Amino acid sequence: MMSQIVVTEITGQSIEAEQIAKWYFEQWDSKNATTTYSDVLALVTSTKNKIGFYTAIDGKLTGAAEVKFQSGTAWLDGVYVDTFYRGKGISSALVAYAKQKAVELDCQTLNLKCESHLIDLYKKFGFSVIAKEGDKSIMAYDTSN
Repeated sequence: MMSQIVVTEITGQSIEAEQIAKWYFEQWDSKNATTTYSDVLALVTSTKNKIGFYTAIDGKLTGAAEVKFQSGTAWLDGVYVDTFYRGKGISSALVAYAKQKAVELDCQTLNLKCESHLIDLYKKFGFSVIAKEGDKSIMAYDTSN
């Protein structure tokens, strides 16, 4: 039997928040010489204009993401799935939760910025490309769907 994916919001400093900060730092922020792990941890645990959340299976942390919101628009950001758990529905659970939060926050759209190799993944979740920004694409999901 497949174990259930559980989604939980980050509400402050925790073992999970520390692991998520480590993932984010290694994946993205370590390339910036002025950003430290502590900086990333502070952002992960912040609740100012955003909701961070993570997935777990059988108590093991499997992925994370966040929804940032401003002026009636929500942005899905920081989608990360642990290498071992890729292909097991984690990104589906993260995106579904983000869509739910965008609706609860009365946001008309849920946007994201992604690299070209991720466009097909997000199209499967109902997003469409609305703009290009350098080598990245801006995609949007209409929450009234």
